[in-house]
Amino acid sequence: MAAVGLPVVGAAISELSGPGMGLAFTVGAVLGTGLAAALSTRNGWWWVLAASPLVVLGVTAAAELLANRELYQGKGLATGGAKWVVHGFPVMAEAAVAALLVIVVRVVRDRRRHRG
Repeated sequence: MAAVGLPVVGAAISELSGPGMGLAFTVGAVLGTGLAAALSTRNGWWWVLAASPLVVLGVTAAAELLANRELYQGKGLATGGAKWVVHGFPVMAEAAVAALLVIVVRVVRDRRRHRG
């Protein structure tokens, strides 16, 4: 739930504070993905890493469509979709890095526990 809930809250804050996805969305996406990695099982880590870009893109598209429906009619939708992917890529990468950092920390902790 956190993997989607925090980006949704961040997107809402970003849309209310100005056009486009801003810092609140980025922070929500990164924290949500990191939290999802922290709460998931070892088998779930793959799903967190694979789903994080899709969540970022989906939440961005939904927020933009809800806030600016008139801009995304006809060809505007294709243009908007391309823009969401390009502008969302840094957020996708940051979210994936956050998940990887959490996973590395969990693996190191587990190894230390099993040694001692």
